[in-house]
Amino acid sequence: MTDPIVLVLTIIMVGQISLSVPLLVSRCHANATFMPLAVFLLACGLLAMNSIVATLFESAYLIYTAWVFPTLFVLCPSLWFYIEGITSNTPWKFTKKHAVHGVLVIPALVVSVMILMLPSDVHRAIFIDDVTANHPLVGTLFTSMLIMMVLWLLHCVYTLYCIVRRLSDYRKELKNVFSNNENKELKWINWLLFSALCVWLFSLTTLFASSLFNNVLFNARVEVLLSLLLLWSLAHFGLQQQPALIGENAFLLGDAKTEIKDQQSQKQHNGINCQQKYQRSALSQAQSARIAEKINAVMENEQLYLDSSLSLQKLAKHTAISPNYISQTLNETLGLNFFDYVNQWRIEAAKPHIIANQSSVLDIALAAGFNARSSFYKAFKQQTGVTPSEFRKQNAIA
Repeated sequence: MTDPIVLVLTIIMVGQISLSVPLLVSRCHANATFMPLAVFLLACGLLAMNSIVATLFESAYLIYTAWVFPTLFVLCPSLWFYIEGITSNTPWKFTKKHAVHGVLVIPALVVSVMILMLPSDVHRAIFIDDVTANHPLVGTLFTSMLIMMVLWLLHCVYTLYCIVRRLSDYRKELKNVFSNNENKELKWINWLLFSALCVWLFSLTTLFASSLFNNVLFNARVEVLLSLLLLWSLAHFGLQQQPALIGENAFLLGDAKTEIKDQQSQKQHNGINCQQKYQRSALSQAQSARIAEKINAVMENEQLYLDSSLSLQKLAKHTAISPNYISQTLNETLGLNFFDYVNQWRIEAAKPHIIANQSSVLDIALAAGFNARSSFYKAFKQQTGVTPSEFRKQNAIA
């Protein structure tokens, strides 16, 4: 008998997913990135219904277990497609190359057919009563399911690696496009992935401990509650998040992967790696020097850096220079990405006010073009090696 509290929490989870999925689907016409997220949440909802179906709809449990098994292999592809879409600088759409990510669904469907072929009494013994059943198909079924679960775990690890790598590349690309990256870095995905990994590890620990020592470290109630919170957070942030790079004149992430990997430091970025990055560019060194002079003059005379929403696209329109040429000039000639270049000007503008000590650090940060105190502190220490208060003390003594 399923724990009533677990059953209630599961019903709440399924209800929350039932509300979120239609909202996501309704927005797919404007942004197809919402579709993979809707599929992921729908798959999670179907998997979460296991206790509901087993308790309230036992007669349908045979069909449920057969068709819910392939759903497990939809989770990784759909989550990856969502991350891919949200970090892309072009509208996401499903193509033939994406089909390879769902290759495990095909053998999973074969396992589903094997489950459907089980007699009802054998199915009940295996999936409900959890006892041994004698049937020629049982051994093959268990072996197939074990192999599929191992493949699924490997696929999860690979997907997690791809997501972490993609997010890292994406955040580096943001610095080539924006001067402020708040609400664009997708840090909430990091926390969700970390939390989900912790839940998974705790679940494995519980399984191990309860099997060997009859000691439950992480009961089903806590597990379902955490799953509910994770799925709610994913739906909440997913409904609000928009791809930051779409609409900006940025480099394609796919073409920039090799470039970003080679950026070990600013010195490397300004040396051989940077030459390889722009080896097809028609921009000469003389042109690059003129562009550097022009954008420096614009920054100094018109103080564009005070605009907290300043982007590469805005600077390109203001100077009538190709955004690719500006980015190449910043990287090759000045050895900086757009983010660090603009914030360098902002820090220089903030220094006199820090020394004067007539305004709060937050007011100085906002006046200089930063969106938050934390980002100002981080940029200030990165450039000067000290915090604003330490900088003020050093200059007061001098």
